[in-house]
Amino acid sequence: MKKLLLTALLIASAGGAFAQSKTTGTVSLTTGMTAKVDLNNDTSTATLTLTGPQDRWIALQFGSFATGGGMQDGTDVVYYNGTTLVDANQNGIGSAPSTDTNDWTVTSNTVSGTTRTIVATRAFAGGTGDFTFNYADVNIDFAWARGSSASYSLSNHGSNRGYKLNQAFSCMPPDAPTAVAQSFCAGATVAQLTATGGSGATYSWYTSNTATTALASTTALTSTTYYVSQTQSACESARTPVTVTVTTVPQPTAATAQTVCANATIANLTATGQAGATVNWYESATATTPIPSTTGIGAGTLYVGQTQGDCSSTRVAVTITVNNPAQPAGASSQTFCQGAIVTDLDATGTGLQWFSTINGFALSGSTPLESGTYYVTQTIGACNSEYKPVNVTINAIPGQPGAAPAQTFDAGETVADLQISILIGSTIQWYTLSGDVYTAVPANTALVSGTTYYVTQTVNGCESDYTGITATAAAGVDSFSLAGLKAYPNPVSSVVTVSANNSLAAITVHNLLGQQVLAQKASGNTTEVNMTQLSAGTYIVKVTADDGATATVRLIKE
Repeated sequence: MKKLLLTALLIASAGGAFAQSKTTGTVSLTTGMTAKVDLNNDTSTATLTLTGPQDRWIALQFGSFATGGGMQDGTDVVYYNGTTLVDANQNGIGSAPSTDTNDWTVTSNTVSGTTRTIVATRAFAGGTGDFTFNYADVNIDFAWARGSSASYSLSNHGSNRGYKLNQAFSCMPPDAPTAVAQSFCAGATVAQLTATGGSGATYSWYTSNTATTALASTTALTSTTYYVSQTQSACESARTPVTVTVTTVPQPTAATAQTVCANATIANLTATGQAGATVNWYESATATTPIPSTTGIGAGTLYVGQTQGDCSSTRVAVTITVNNPAQPAGASSQTFCQGAIVTDLDATGTGLQWFSTINGFALSGSTPLESGTYYVTQTIGACNSEYKPVNVTINAIPGQPGAAPAQTFDAGETVADLQISILIGSTIQWYTLSGDVYTAVPANTALVSGTTYYVTQTVNGCESDYTGITATAAAGVDSFSLAGLKAYPNPVSSVVTVSANNSLAAITVHNLLGQQVLAQKASGNTTEVNMTQLSAGTYIVKVTADDGATATVRLIKE
């Protein structure tokens, strides 16, 4: 039969030719006799393993021939002669083979029970008269024979011969690859696993030693044991177990919305990581370079993650809001009188603070003011506005008006007729006092005998202290012409009784501003006046008699 030969096959790789070995596997020739041929393309070496009865000669011919063609003249044959494996050439049927130069090197000749096993090697090409092994051949033919009796002398083998044609070569699995325990960060894939094997080998990773489907290179790794094999010349090795540890670093703890003040930096953002971890901020979820802590930030989204060892967490998206309070509202120039304090300053805002210098200490509200520049900020949340300057002018308080503390007046005179001395250009204001409350009265307020009036002077908006003047009607004024005038009870809560020696005509009640608040007609020497509707305070009761005489009485309403 004509043998089909493969054309020379070179399987290239980036590093060179693939290492290649293949074998026929153990071929049973007859009971107790086997043969196996291994071919190593790297070393161009053939290895023959031949077994047979340990007490007689055994022979094997290999090559490419048809049934019956194994003993043709000049064909290559080997046999065991009781001592070694003999390299020989056939001399046709009926004749013993001729010994050839022995190109086989016996590496092993052992006996187990009744079976002898011989292992020998030689180069593919051999020597003169030897069959040339071609690694490209897909199969090989065997012819065999053995002695019919226990003897090492070559003799007719009778029926103890046969053929095994077209014994296919198959690959020889390479050794399992070498691999050590490996550690990765979360997100690593099978493509990152490493193993060491033969030149040009490809590696397959499995979830178990018996799994039939290799893992895709994109498969995410977990902490477990994986198994790796190497494949050369389409022949896969046994598998090596590899312990894989995957470290997952959790995200840091961070509020997903954070507010910072204007001019804030990365250092002002907050995030908490594990003990020993490093927390970093990034421009995006995939950026590789952390943002320096001194970098200023604005409104937008930043990302924070933590790194522990060589592993980093996924990142938390944080929305940044910038709180930039405006300067407080209020006049930038303000004028006060001597004695004004910080709380008198005028500004509108939240959490106001006043300073005498920028970046100085905040002033207490009771701090006395001086002429100069003050600065005010407002605080919204934890953020301060820029400083707003306020120019402050402090004016002196003028002295009290000069006046005699007791003065007399004529009928019809007003508070403007009282004698006082004041500063040129000052403005005066008259008051009456009820309890501890000063009430301003106009300058045309009619004087009431026995009443104390108070006056101040104002210069540059600053008002002096009060000067008191007790006014007394001059002798002979008809205000005192009603004999026996009485008003009781005094103080009064509701009804007051007014009586005099004269017959009465009318009664009017005035407040200290000179305003008439009640009036009624009278008759006889006694009249009752109901003051229930009036507010508590001091009033002037004016009594007019039938003959025109008048008089006044100071009355306190409870």
